[in-house]
Parts: sequence; structure tokens; C-alpha cells
Amino acid sequence: MDFASAFKYPFHNSPKVLSIVLTLTILITFCVVLIVSAGDWSSYMQLAEVHDTMDQLGEMDPLSSTAALGFLGTVVLMILGGFWLNGYSVEVIRAIMDNNETMPGVEIGANLGRGFWIFLSVLWYGFVSLLLIMALVVIAGIFSALSEALGGIAGIAGFIVFIAYVFVAGWAYFVGLARYARGADRSSLFAILHNMRIARAHSGLSLRLSACMIGLMLIYGFVKSIVDGIIGGFLGPDLVVAAAISILTYFAFNLFQHFSTQHLIAQYAMEIAIDGQNEFEKDKVDST
Repeated sequence: MDFASAFKYPFHNSPKVLSIVLTLTILITFCVVLIVSAGDWSSYMQLAEVHDTMDQLGEMDPLSSTAALGFLGTVVLMILGGFWLNGYSVEVIRAIMDNNETMPGVEIGANLGRGFWIFLSVLWYGFVSLLLIMALVVIAGIFSALSEALGGIAGIAGFIVFIAYVFVAGWAYFVGLARYARGADRSSLFAILHNMRIARAHSGLSLRLSACMIGLMLIYGFVKSIVDGIIGGFLGPDLVVAAAISILTYFAFNLFQHFSTQHLIAQYAMEIAIDGQNEFEKDKVDST
């Protein structure tokens, strides 16, 4: 797994990444302008600093329809933006797996559709995790009823099992994402047990993937903290300008890190020879 190639990937495609960053920044900033221009916010700021009580907040005039529209627009844009980014990431992974280091073109409708199914798969993984937690709690409760010592041991064992599951399930999610990108139908996103078997069979590589992702997070986080500190010293009292710059840096660092991560996932998929639907069919044949 080539960490350097993954780190460089978004920089090699910086015009595409920055165009996405600027588009999202402009849209979100527009919503911020609607919120800020709705009225005089100085009274809100003063009240929050001096009289932070619910009674006094209740005496304030409600937000105008313009501000409400700005809030609603921000929420909608963040949700749709998340759907789009997840769907577009599938195309990015597919392109890299095809040995194409150029980021693909944007297809908003198709990207949103794929992103929606990915969102549902995340909910599915979360639901299965919740079921596991409930089962572990019940088991620990049964052992606690028999003996306090057994209950403590069962609690520790359950915690270890859950942490191990979180790691393997996370790798399984990446496997499902790669299979979906390679050409498998969307059911591959929800095939937790099958994807976990693939991930467990390549646990060493999966651990390397996690280590590389942590490395990216630390590098980008460290640089972002420095940039935020430098920029913060030059920001004036203009709320819109400060918000726009903050939004710009937020999207820039997060998207560069995101696309570096997608490159790692694509490398991971190539090294474990993900081949889409054929992988699922092979598993069914082997099990008969």
C-alpha cells in the first residue's frame, strides 16, 4: 500500500478538488449571508455572553423567514452534499482501480443516487452494531445474575468483542464500497458477513489500511491547526468574511483528506483482488 501516492492524489487533481471546495463554499456562504443579513445579531451575541438564560432567550424576537431559509438551506446542502460526495467517491475508487489517477467527471444525479444507497448501508451497519451491543449487554446481565465476578469478566470480554467487531466491520464497509465501485450491485454494500470474511482473510493488509488512514488524519489535522491559527490572526470583525474563510478551509482540508483516503481504499481493493460480482458468485460456489 503506497501511502505517498494516496497523499499526493488530491494534489495531482487539485483543480478538480478546489472546484468542488469553491462550489460548496459559495453555496454554504450564501446561506450564511441569509442568516446574518436577517437582522442585528449583536443583541444575540451580548445576551449569550452576559445573560445566558432561557427566560431571556424566550423574550427575543423569533428568527425571520430569511434566517430560517438560510438555516434550512445549510442543512439541505450538507445532507445532499454528503450524498453526492459518497456517490462521487465510488467513481473515484473505480477510476483508481482502473489505474486512472485522474479524478472522474461529476454526474450529480448518478452520484446522488449512489450516495443515497451508501448512506442506507451505513445505517444498516449501525443497526447491526446496535443489535450486537444489545446482545452483549444481555449476556453480561445474565452472567452478573449468576456471579458479580462472572459479570465483570463477561463485561470485559464483551467490550473486547465489540471493539474487534468495529474494526472488522469498518474494513468490511470498505470492502463493500470497493465491490460496489468495481461493478457489483448495491446489495454488496449490505452484505456484512460476506464482506467481513474478505476483510478477515486479509487482516494484515486491513491493519495497514487503518494505520495509513490514521496517518492521513494526523498529518492533515496538524497542518489544518497551523493554518487555522495563522488565518485566525488576520480575520477582522466581518462575520460573513470570517465564516466564508472558515468554511473554505474546512472543506479544503476535509476533501483533500477524503480523496487521499479513497485512494487508499482503492489500493486496498486492488491488493485483495476485489472483482465485483464475480467475488460474490465465487463465494456462493465455494460454499456449495
